[in-house]
Amino acid sequence: MQYLELLSPAGTADIGIAAIDCGADAVYIAGPDFGARKAAGNSFDDIARLCDYAHKFGVKVFVTYNISIRDDELDEMHAQMLKSQEAGADAFIIRDERICGWDDITVPLHASTQCAIRDAERAKHFQDLGCTRIVLERELSLEQIKAIRHAVDCEIEFFVHGALCVCYSGECRLSEYIDGRSADRGECIQACRSLYDLVDDRGNVLVKNKALLSLKDYNLHDRLEDLAEAGVCSFKIEGRLKNISYVRNITRYYDLALNALVAAHPDLYCRASFGRVTGGFDPAPEKTFNRGYTELYLDGKRGKWSSMDAPKSMGEAVGKVISLKRADRYNYELRIKPEKGVVLHNGDGFAFVSKNAISGFRGDVCDGNRILCKALAASTRARCSTVT
Repeated sequence: MQYLELLSPAGTADIGIAAIDCGADAVYIAGPDFGARKAAGNSFDDIARLCDYAHKFGVKVFVTYNISIRDDELDEMHAQMLKSQEAGADAFIIRDERICGWDDITVPLHASTQCAIRDAERAKHFQDLGCTRIVLERELSLEQIKAIRHAVDCEIEFFVHGALCVCYSGECRLSEYIDGRSADRGECIQACRSLYDLVDDRGNVLVKNKALLSLKDYNLHDRLEDLAEAGVCSFKIEGRLKNISYVRNITRYYDLALNALVAAHPDLYCRASFGRVTGGFDPAPEKTFNRGYTELYLDGKRGKWSSMDAPKSMGEAVGKVISLKRADRYNYELRIKPEKGVVLHNGDGFAFVSKNAISGFRGDVCDGNRILCKALAASTRARCSTVT
């Protein structure tokens, strides 16, 4: 019987508790320092509170110590890990190999995605160091995951949802190169979401002012069975900087999918925790932050990964504009061809891409496929062909 674990992000203890309430089998959270998201630190009291709640349902709490550590920080990090252990942490997600030699750290160690594990040799290395789980790079194909699974005996964790970086985790130097703040220290400036010009060797500007390095978000909701067959036991959602509504929505989305997988193969799989969620809301991943979705390289081939037109969330696609005219002195009337199932409401906000930026307007009156709004700028009228 293979245990399947849904692992959700916990930027705070309250978000972690919300994830558990929505079906997470495990959550990951940072202590006060040394996590790969510097803005997502938490006190040991909050870690203890989260652990107390989680353990009622057989849910595990993993604490992150996965940045590049300076020699003069080792003692402080060691002390914080001991305090997290006392607070009830079930495992540590680590990057620095020296941690594996500390005998007083008794909880399991998981090699972070910051360890850049993308082949069998690297996977074996961290297993030999004593890590009971390895967190693989997102950029791998199913065949590469299978090859790593055959090479090691430890557990395999894999991201299934969330933001994608154009660089390899643990080996990204872009933020530090541009601004002096290192992604390896939890201080990424998200340079891959910035706007750039593409210039050839003659100085000709081929593309101007676009988010050329921005990728869509990962979404492997429909590939969980493939991943389980490949040997993945923990399905990880990215997002310790995401808000509570995002974590609730996406956790429930994958909780239902894993439940369906277990129900279809009850002799093969079971969930890793013993709490179950019933009732509640219907998850809708298109309604929370996303840059569009991709399965990246999972099938071993290039796909449409770019989100360079809109590196931020555009919202749910509602349709295409089929007509635009002045309704009266103060208002414009738009008519759209709506996407299936879309219902518009008075006061809805609508967005579109204009000059590489997301612009929008408020729909004052929404009646069927008809939208009335205040006067639009000429640039808006010219570009308003697809709305979300």
